[in-house]
Amino acid sequence: MPSFAIIPAAPILVADVNLAESARISELRASIESQLAARANWALPVRELPPLAGLGGLGIDRGIDTRTGELLEGQEWVEAVAALDVLDRAACESAHPATGVALLHAHATGVQVGPLGSSEHLLIPVDLSVAASEDAPLAPVPGAAEVDEQLVQAITAGDAPAVAATIAVSDDAHADLELLDAAVTCMMAQGISEYSFTTTFDEAVHDVRSLCGAGTY
Repeated sequence: MPSFAIIPAAPILVADVNLAESARISELRASIESQLAARANWALPVRELPPLAGLGGLGIDRGIDTRTGELLEGQEWVEAVAALDVLDRAACESAHPATGVALLHAHATGVQVGPLGSSEHLLIPVDLSVAASEDAPLAPVPGAAEVDEQLVQAITAGDAPAVAATIAVSDDAHADLELLDAAVTCMMAQGISEYSFTTTFDEAVHDVRSLCGAGTY
């Protein structure tokens, strides 16, 4: 039976990004990796993977060469980026930023991730609102916390149309739901409106609500 996993898209949950991380962050990362380990192969809801995907946009020289599956760090990453031709560089720059996060978690877990169609099991990185509380990364936006709550309720209820409807009204909430939208669109195109979902964790990480869980459809 096809399955899916929702994981936080936050880079802060990737190993060795924050060397002063709390024990709880380490526990949450272990939960993400345990969830990914349930399948040998996952597919991101994207048409293709960029040649390189990582944390370069954050100034961290680390990522995955999707052509080989190799982890590149430091000078190896810098040299790989420098060697990209114009088209490959454009593909990397236009890729969703959560691609690198997902691939790094997958590499740490020892599982494979490809584009849509490479596996029946969907991997869906999600960033809920970064403007939903007083201490959030962005200034609070009225209604953002309510959008988060409505979306989480729809996801956990297994209601694909409700998830899609909430995404449609989330533009002002400063949430990144692009890959969730793509995954739900894919499900609904197959005539699927209901699915099962089990929450692994739902808690604030650096003042951003973070959801992790898995289900079948």
